[in-house]
Amino acid sequence: MLRSSRSWRGRTRVGRRRRRGIPPTIKKVLVESMYGALFALFTFPISLFIAELGVYVMIVWMQPLSVILDNFFMVLILIQALFLLIPVYNKQPIRLTVAIIVAYALWSALTGIASFHPITSLFGELPY
Repeated sequence: MLRSSRSWRGRTRVGRRRRRGIPPTIKKVLVESMYGALFALFTFPISLFIAELGVYVMIVWMQPLSVILDNFFMVLILIQALFLLIPVYNKQPIRLTVAIIVAYALWSALTGIASFHPITSLFGELPY
């Protein structure tokens, strides 16, 4: 029978090991924020292109400028809201919040910095 030369009283106790790095909660928030930003980067252009297709259809139908703009914004917001139902359904509030902020930042950058106008930027002045 093998015996240790040290008694149990003389042994040192092992304390709690400290974790190095980012706490799990912060890591989860950062990962969800990254997914929310990617979600907005992928879905906002799709919503914008669908709304621009509606602008083209309204121009072909020779609708007034105010009707075209109202329909553009309605379609843009509704399509983006349909995409944002995914994180709502999956109960991902951080992803939803970041996706809304990034989509708004994209729209602000598009209209503010790039001077985007839904009608004149792509189709020019109305011919009628």
